[in-house]
Amino acid sequence: MIRSAIFVAIVVLIAAPSGAQNLLTNPGFDVPDQLNGWTCRTTYGTSVWSPHDHLGSPGSGSMENEVSATSDNQSVRCSQCVPVHQHLAYAASVWCFWPDDPDVSQQGSTRISFQFYSDADCIDVIPVGEVQSTYPTLDTWLHLVSDEVDAPAGAMSAGVFVFTWQTLANQPVRARVDDVEFSTTALFWDDFESGGLDAWSDSTP
Repeated sequence: MIRSAIFVAIVVLIAAPSGAQNLLTNPGFDVPDQLNGWTCRTTYGTSVWSPHDHLGSPGSGSMENEVSATSDNQSVRCSQCVPVHQHLAYAASVWCFWPDDPDVSQQGSTRISFQFYSDADCIDVIPVGEVQSTYPTLDTWLHLVSDEVDAPAGAMSAGVFVFTWQTLANQPVRARVDDVEFSTTALFWDDFESGGLDAWSDSTP
């Protein structure tokens, strides 16, 4: 009976796909967290919390970025640094919305990117990462999804960046982002490519 139960449990575990765990803090900009967890570079504009939620939830909102630069190709960038495990595949996504407001030109784009680092604090960059961008479709929530990228050997952290990009000087843009995700769907974090067995145990439950 015990062996049968263990066998059934193993079959269920193998058959059931593992769900992605979002590694970001406050990815949905909920009330009262607002922009907590995010670090924003706003040299060329502003980044504020907006009550307009991707799914219309009254208990949540989004991040609204505005760029009003006097030179071409400037941005507002918000980011987080999260821990990763080498050799696992990671991907990022974001929902973005460009309002049809008369006081902005909307000549720009939304971009999501991530970059791996060899330390825990996103300082020593490894030249491996991913960038995806999309151009405005006004008054419509768009889902921007990156390709999966394997964290290289030695990777300990990843910087995840969301950009609102202004293409032309003196042509302000405004966009909202919501439900940002950075995750891996892997069930185990060491697939025997790390050069050791530190993540595995030979003990039994």
